[in-house]
Amino acid sequence: MRRGVSLIEMVVVLAVIGVVLAIGAPALSSVFDLQQRGEAKAMADIYRLLQTEAMLRNVTFRVEYNLDKSTWRVEVGDPGALIFSDPRERERFEDEQKRQLKRFTDKEIAKGEAADIVDRNGRFAGLSVPGFPTSGTLSDRCRYAYVYTPQYGQPITPSKDTPETAEDEVRVYSHIFPDGTMEFTVIRIVDVDDPADGYTVEVEPFSGEVRIETEETEIGAALAWIPSEAPESK
Repeated sequence: MRRGVSLIEMVVVLAVIGVVLAIGAPALSSVFDLQQRGEAKAMADIYRLLQTEAMLRNVTFRVEYNLDKSTWRVEVGDPGALIFSDPRERERFEDEQKRQLKRFTDKEIAKGEAADIVDRNGRFAGLSVPGFPTSGTLSDRCRYAYVYTPQYGQPITPSKDTPETAEDEVRVYSHIFPDGTMEFTVIRIVDVDDPADGYTVEVEPFSGEVRIETEETEIGAALAWIPSEAPESK
């Protein structure tokens, strides 16, 4: 004769399940935390490596972040590549560049007759070197919350909706220069389901120091030490 399950047995089973979940949840959370910290550490190591390589090769590197695909890629360019200190400066340059290009037809531009104007802000190309990490994708449980550099004026975040084309995907660039300095950059890597849980990679512009923090960086506070005006000469 088949016996049914008693109320006491059901309570015991539920209690066991509760204990297992209570024990397993922190362990699972710890695994996700390790993934985020691992991604942050790997990104910090890339910057340290690129800083050394930029000085040895006398080139400018830039890291392209695709915030929608959670990927990064290293590109290499000329040592004198032009980098902007704020969005207004970049907009002024782009407007002036467009104005000058209007003097040329599309056919003339395609032939390279306006190359000195097109390449004025530097030309970057992908990099492929054996044993040299040049691209990567964040692990499944991680994503970029934002990436900040002064040329954008504010932290850049992923698209709210899925981009229709590759051209619509959000890309942000961070630069490493041949003199050992780096563009001030803040990268926030978080859990895909919990944007409050993550790590911040902060790249100092002059010292080249790369720090990893659990808290978000206050951009304004981080830049407060930079004077708004140059000192007057006497």
